[in-house]
Amino acid sequence: MAAIMHTVYMVCLLVGVLFSLLSLLAGNLLDGLDFDFDFDFDFDFDFGLGAILPLKPFTLMAFAAVLGGAGLIFETLLPPLVCLLLSAFAGLVVSALLYRFVYLKLKSYETTVPREEDALLLRAQVVEAIAPGGFGKISYTLEGNILSGTAKEKKPGPGIVRGAEVFIVSIQDNIHYVCEDLQFFSAK
Repeated sequence: MAAIMHTVYMVCLLVGVLFSLLSLLAGNLLDGLDFDFDFDFDFDFDFGLGAILPLKPFTLMAFAAVLGGAGLIFETLLPPLVCLLLSAFAGLVVSALLYRFVYLKLKSYETTVPREEDALLLRAQVVEAIAPGGFGKISYTLEGNILSGTAKEKKPGPGIVRGAEVFIVSIQDNIHYVCEDLQFFSAK
């Protein structure tokens, strides 16, 4: 029994460490593998296992590595069943901590790029004057991000001075078409 458990611990340690190194080298290649427990019977029924051990490759390999490492350390000091339970508990704790303080923290730094449609009808400020029939530059805030872009008047006019507030009425080929008054724009 002791030889079998030693082999199990060694395999868990090696698989956990090798897979972690492979993941580190491969980058976020396996980030798309995300296993959750969610059962829907006209209401959400969640077993809550995600709070204990979120089943992601990152946490599974951490669990395997800690289970194997702790098992190898404890196998000479404790009875086999106690060693297995203590090693599994250590793996759960380390996996949960890594998920909570590393994975979720890194996930919070991911940003999404706003879509062009989200900028329509937003107020913007002209930061470089828009010449009559020419181009200028605007700046606007979208989803907490300050963005800027090339701008042109939607309807030919006398141009728009720097510092004026405008509305983005369309975006085509990365050019923001703007007007100073939405009533004027909608009436035409």
